[in-house]
Amino acid sequence: MCCEGDCGPNSECCCLRDTPLRGLLHLAILASVKDKDAHGSDIHQSLKDKYGIDAVKPVIYTMLRRMEKEDLLVSKWDVKASGPAKRVYRITEEGIEYLKESIEGLRKVVTVINMLLEREGKPDG
Repeated sequence: MCCEGDCGPNSECCCLRDTPLRGLLHLAILASVKDKDAHGSDIHQSLKDKYGIDAVKPVIYTMLRRMEKEDLLVSKWDVKASGPAKRVYRITEEGIEYLKESIEGLRKVVTVINMLLEREGKPDG
């Protein structure tokens, strides 16, 4: 059971563990840090809470590093917190612009996806 019993309305599973997220995970990460800087573990939890995405932590940390190299995010070490030092990630202006443009692109694609689902999603009768 992917959701540990926490399923959405009409008994539809709300967990996206087995859903292909190619091209979307990095957008969800950017959206997660858009309003508040966060540690990697906070981003991981936010993805689960806000989007139902239960990606493994190594994938998230790999994407964070990649997005940092692409100047979509920046990080700094948080050494004030108790325990080991942690990186705190913040979205850059480039990251905000990239997220806005990507969301606009997704809005355009939603229409096509809905048409496909309507046409091809019907059971053969």
